[in-house]
Amino acid sequence: MKAKGVLVLGMHRSGTSAVTRAVSQLGLTPSRPNDSVRGPWNPTGHFESQTLMTLDNHLLGQMGCSWWHPPPAGDAYGGAAARIQFSPRQARAVFRRAYPRRGWVWKDPRACLLLPFWRAALGDAVAAVVVLRNPLDVARSLQRRNEMGTSVAVALWERYNRLAVAHARGLPVLVTRFDDLLSDPPGWSRSAAGFLSGLGLRLAHGEVAVGVDAELRHSTHSRDDVARQCPGALALHDTLSGLVGPWPAFDPPELGREPPEVERELAMLDAATPPAWRPPS
Repeated sequence: MKAKGVLVLGMHRSGTSAVTRAVSQLGLTPSRPNDSVRGPWNPTGHFESQTLMTLDNHLLGQMGCSWWHPPPAGDAYGGAAARIQFSPRQARAVFRRAYPRRGWVWKDPRACLLLPFWRAALGDAVAAVVVLRNPLDVARSLQRRNEMGTSVAVALWERYNRLAVAHARGLPVLVTRFDDLLSDPPGWSRSAAGFLSGLGLRLAHGEVAVGVDAELRHSTHSRDDVARQCPGALALHDTLSGLVGPWPAFDPPELGREPPEVERELAMLDAATPPAWRPPS
């Protein structure tokens, strides 16, 4: 398969912006500067299209969901997705205005929740880079940015990753840890470049320069921390860790039943009431 572009998937605060920036430095086209989500706290931008982020919020709203109140995992997902009124054809037209040429890289964590819709809109000639980060590091970051409790943030991490992994079946997928990009940018570059060039994507030469906000620069939690502080997330953490590497056609393992505490935590969030927000420090 010759890919026409790359989706970067991962939970919020997992380093997806840094990975998207790195992929763009390898030669793929990110969002246009005048369409890039940015702010004074992140002058280099999130490498995320404002147009498509707005559309994803609209799609989630039609499902009765939001980024902080995600759709259900498992068999119940289809019922929520059926409420989307915007057609894949309409979404494809919006996407082509944002990314008019092949060789694009698009990142929006919300796409983890909408992957079946976007696969219908874009077709299967796309690849994905799935970015993993320790759930406690994600939770700490969400606590600072959104004043979100650890248990709720870990539940969001679990739901996002379950949906992304389940719905990426059959796609060419590179599963990568954010820590790997931080610790060895040249090695990460070689691995990512090999995966992407193997899909027929034209790449530039050179190594990537990692740029992330200070809060994301260092991960501090280990597997043992997950086992002690959020043991319900340990099974998914270990399963995801075992998926790291390139997959010509992604074949996700059976993830088992989602822990019941995930739905209990997420049910406490109101899709119409966003969490607090403050600029990342």
